[in-house]
Amino acid sequence: MWSSGVALLVFYIATQPTRPDISIRIGKFNQFLLEEGVDSHGVSTVFLTCNYSTKVIVDNKSYVFRLHIHPPSIKLFFGPLNFAKAQLYKLIHMISSTGELYASSHESTTFRLKIGIKNQAMYGAGRQMEDMLQSRAGFPLILRMNLISDFRVVWSIINPRYHQNVECLLFLSYNKKHKQATVVKEKCRLRFFSLEAYESI
Repeated sequence: MWSSGVALLVFYIATQPTRPDISIRIGKFNQFLLEEGVDSHGVSTVFLTCNYSTKVIVDNKSYVFRLHIHPPSIKLFFGPLNFAKAQLYKLIHMISSTGELYASSHESTTFRLKIGIKNQAMYGAGRQMEDMLQSRAGFPLILRMNLISDFRVVWSIINPRYHQNVECLLFLSYNKKHKQATVVKEKCRLRFFSLEAYESI
């Protein structure tokens, strides 16, 4: 058993995968619609329907191992961060249901992620959103994505894991005639850290 463990460790050191390069490409809003209506309790409010797509580009530098990518968590916020989670300003929280994702060894792979919401009541935020969409400054949204990936080395006995947080500030302009929002300005910040995980050999 001890000799097997040493052999596996030597194999891992010889083929140790390099940290992957992961980036996102800001996509577009295929639909962004604000409509007035009445909720199930008879309260007049503004309802939001939108669809957004973005791309995640993964450059796997390992010549031996493919990279396993966990379903990402994506959130879109409207409003200041210090109360975004406590109020209805949080627009979207979607855990991707695309299942198992892999990036092949020594290859760059692009994944397209889609998030959307339909007829979400915005209440007090709705009027403010309508005003800001028509303003010159643009309509601000914050996109947050949490992405975890790992290499499953030697039957997952050795499992180096990487964790990336992405936060982007997006400004939208709105074409009322075509009911379409366009990202006119963006600023992103990425944080990347790794955690070496080993199972007992």
